[in-house]
Parts: sequence; C-alpha cells; structure tokens
Amino acid sequence: MVTLAKLGSLAKAAGSLHLSAAAIHKQLKVLETELGVQLYEKVGRNLKLTQAAEILLPYSKDLLAQHDAALGAMEEWKGLKRGVVRIGAGPTISSYILPRMLKQFRRAFPRVDLFVETGNSIGLIERLGNGSLDLALLVSSQLPEPANLTVEASWDIEFVLVSNLRQVPRRCRIRDLQKFPFILFQKGSRIETLIDRYFREINFQPTVIMTFDNAEAIKAMIGTGLGISMLPFWIVDADLRKGAFSLIRQQEHPLLSKLELVSRKSTYVPKPVKAFVEVAREFKCRSPHLTNPLGDAPD
Repeated sequence: MVTLAKLGSLAKAAGSLHLSAAAIHKQLKVLETELGVQLYEKVGRNLKLTQAAEILLPYSKDLLAQHDAALGAMEEWKGLKRGVVRIGAGPTISSYILPRMLKQFRRAFPRVDLFVETGNSIGLIERLGNGSLDLALLVSSQLPEPANLTVEASWDIEFVLVSNLRQVPRRCRIRDLQKFPFILFQKGSRIETLIDRYFREINFQPTVIMTFDNAEAIKAMIGTGLGISMLPFWIVDADLRKGAFSLIRQQEHPLLSKLELVSRKSTYVPKPVKAFVEVAREFKCRSPHLTNPLGDAPD
C-alpha cells in the first residue's frame, strides 16, 4: 500500500516490488477484507487512496521502517554486513559541510557504507520520518522539530549580506538597500524561510530578481555584479578574504541560526548510525561570526 500510494498505479508498484500486478491486487483485496474498508479507487488511469487508507498509511510506513530496522539489527548481530549510514542534506550543505564530515567519518570507519541523498528540507524530513534516511543535516527552522525527530548535534551559523556591486554601501541600515536587486534562495527551503522571516521582522521587503535552490548559483550571480544576497558566513568567508565579494554590514541585529544533525526517534538505532552521530558531535564546523554590527570583519 505504501508503494502504491507513492507511485499511483498497480503496474508501477509491481515493477518497483518485482511482483506481478495481480499479486499486489490480491494482497490489497485480502487486506480490505480483513479491515472491512475500501483502500483505493480508480481515478482516470491512476489509483487514489481512500480516506481509510490515508489514515492507515503512516502506520504502514512505521511498520516497514521497524521491519527494516529489525532485519538490519539481525544482520549486524550476525556480522553479515559492515553497515550503512543513510544521510540527507540540502544542496548547499552537501557542497560545503557534508564532505568534510563524511571524510572524517570514513577515516574512522572505513568499512561502513555511506549513502547520501540531497533534497529540500520538507522532502528530507519526510524521508527521515518514514525510515528511508537515518540522519539529515538541516538548517534550523527556529521552531520545535516534529515530535518524531530529535536533534543529535548542532553548530552555530550566522548569515551575512554580500555583493559585488560598487555602488552598494558597505555600512548601512538594510532599508537603505531597497533600490538594489536581491538574489535569494527559492521558496520552500529552511534557509529561505529564515531569511524571509528576518526581513519581515525588520520590516524590509527586498526587490528579488532571481531565486535559486543552491548557494553556488547565487554566488555565481553575485560574483558577476547582478545583485545582493544573504548567505551563511561559512559559504562566503573564503570569497570575502580573497576580495571576490564585499561584505555589507547592517545596523540591525544579525541573523543567527543553527545547523542541525537530525534523526528519527526509534527504539533501535544501528551501530553505524550511532557511530556517525558520535563523530558528528566531535566535528569542528568552522563558523565565523560578525555579530557586532558595524564592527570590523575578522581577519
């Protein structure tokens, strides 16, 4: 039922599970008979879950996650495999923080396989919740995490305004930047939500001309002098030191947040995942800070 809900057709579900469509249809009918409810209906060429099935779906996902965890525990106990850690992260974190963290872990545990998946924070949290991922690296939303998730480790980050436009003031109030174009993250990411919330808090509405889902694209546009952006300091620190970008020091309070390593609450955590969490807690995430408005940037 979980696969059918994801793919929307018996044929696709059958292909994914390496079964025949007739076998899946039979199992669904058995389940419907046992529960006394209809689980799906045909809408055009696709199958749609009924309200009863939608209620049952999260419990089914939990059962599958527990099934996988149980098999993993037995295989680990029997020594039949070395172990695997499945990690999710957004494109920006995957480019700047995750590689060094993975290198540090691989040095300590060379026999553990690493699976990495990138995506937006909403998708990563969903996959973490249904057991498809073991861990996720996310920028904090500054709101309580969902009840089924827990923060294993965190690092401070500060966001700064950067540009390559000569006419942009280097020290000012943010409202003085109203006439300049901004290049920001696409809606839906936690970074975009944080920046948008910060601008609303200080009553500033930027003129946004471009949005991207990753920092590298934003930096490329900033480097060609197309606008201003607000990015985590650790992303642009090297560029600022080389003189590729200029820092804009705002009089308003800085935007501070955290980078978090998040896991799904579970009664069983595989040893490789525990090991990754321990390594992450010792990981030194270089996080330069300005924090003193209109002060000098660090050397």
